[in-house]
Amino acid sequence: MTKQNDRTKVNFKSILLLVGLGGLPLGILTIFIQISPSCGCSNSSKNIIGSFIRAQQAYFSEKSVFAQSYSLLELGDGDAPAATTHYRYSVEMGKNKSFIYATPKKELPTDLLKLGVTKKAFNSLVGAVAYDTKNKTTVSIICRSEKQTLDEPPKPVFKQDKFICPIGFKTIN
Repeated sequence: MTKQNDRTKVNFKSILLLVGLGGLPLGILTIFIQISPSCGCSNSSKNIIGSFIRAQQAYFSEKSVFAQSYSLLELGDGDAPAATTHYRYSVEMGKNKSFIYATPKKELPTDLLKLGVTKKAFNSLVGAVAYDTKNKTTVSIICRSEKQTLDEPPKPVFKQDKFICPIGFKTIN
């Protein structure tokens, strides 16, 4: 009987050792498996920028000048939209043009266990609205960086009667 128990202990130890050695590489590999962030983070920033542009256009249609402060647009308290989990916002307002910037605050871990082994930043966005004196209407644009970045985006250029996104940015609807 003792002989059989020793044999069972040896087999159990061997099996445990094999499972442990086989599972170790698998465990290490799962750390590096990348998953895409499924938080819809960039959609909220696009909506905030769109709301700012529409509010400036409405303000201009009523008063023939753009609002000089964010609080005049009645979209929220303060000098800019409230920061979200992933973006901070800043605005630059003038009589003929206004800009809003959505700058990513941090990178998001994309590894399966969320340890930060692999990370992904978000795209920065910029929105602009201006009055086109030639066509007597407001024009606007929203630009998103083509690459993920943590840098604040540059201003779009207003040329003749339309905006052009900066280099490295594309227009979004």
